[in-house]
Amino acid sequence: MASNTASTHALRTLRQRGSIVLGVVAMVCGYGLALWSLVGGEPSAVFIAAMALVGSGGWVFFVRPALVISLHGLHVNNPLRRTVVPWAQVADVGTRWNLEIYHGERRTAAWAIASHVERPRGSGLLSMVNSRLAGADTAPPPSKGVTVHTAAQSVEVARQEWTEMVLDRRPEVSAEGEVERSWDWVDLALLAVPLAVLVVALVA
Repeated sequence: MASNTASTHALRTLRQRGSIVLGVVAMVCGYGLALWSLVGGEPSAVFIAAMALVGSGGWVFFVRPALVISLHGLHVNNPLRRTVVPWAQVADVGTRWNLEIYHGERRTAAWAIASHVERPRGSGLLSMVNSRLAGADTAPPPSKGVTVHTAAQSVEVARQEWTEMVLDRRPEVSAEGEVERSWDWVDLALLAVPLAVLVVALVA
């Protein structure tokens, strides 16, 4: 699939630092308490499953979501769902509550970009591609807390530069592609397993 190939050309990943912190705290507390109960001598299936569910929720809802800018387009990693919008399909971006990507008659909201995402200097699509082709090993400097509006500006800049690259017939970009949507089975499993255990433990 095109999205699998494009993922190897990811140029920048945007996430909220605050969400990551909350997710890590939930994971440490949830999994930590579950492990403590498991080795504490009197494990409770209900408590362990509930804490594991909290830890998994921290990962699925706060740490894992991201907006990935790639040569292929925009990879929107939302909880339980993944959407790939090729640059050829990106019509516009909006900033109502989250960063919203408009394609055709539909729109996709990026869960990870509610606020505070910044485009550092030199993080345009062309500069990132040239650095990658030149064999640079260092990633662009991390963002320092920005807004959803500057994230939208980053997408707009990347899209404009993608257009220039298409006009220049750069071989690493494509002017075609269809929107792809899929379930994230890792997210589903992380939530479904402890939830199922919790339900069984409560019923039993």
